[in-house]
Amino acid sequence: MIAFELDPNRNLRRARFAGCVDDQELLAEYRRLVRDPSYDATADELLDLRRVERFEVSADGLRRLSDLHSMVDRRGSRPRFAIVADAPLTYGMWRMYELLRGDGAAEEIRVFRDHGAAEDWLRTGRTCAPAGSPLPQRGLAAAGRAR
Repeated sequence: MIAFELDPNRNLRRARFAGCVDDQELLAEYRRLVRDPSYDATADELLDLRRVERFEVSADGLRRLSDLHSMVDRRGSRPRFAIVADAPLTYGMWRMYELLRGDGAAEEIRVFRDHGAAEDWLRTGRTCAPAGSPLPQRGLAAAGRAR
């Protein structure tokens, strides 16, 4: 089961996953979401997978989700997409999704094991790095960093 809820005060969409989630459900629910006339591609998203009992999403399913998100990206916006996955397999699959989206993604994606850390990251302001500071690494360039 996947349920979406929008908090308009924070411009934050929460996606709660529970039970068994497979390619078919993942793609059907996200297609339904992005086709909704009220869908806002600039909203931040918190994807919570802590209640998933069986994660049966394949690498191909995540690639297709990445393609779907690419079609609705809004250039010029930089929403944050925090993914909370405490199970090792689920965490690893979503790290793969983060890499699939790569540097060309409109959103900034991070995968967390801890829900509080994900909430904190979403609450932090979007401040520019001081002049001369290195930009944060994303996508394949960041694949080796620890989380």
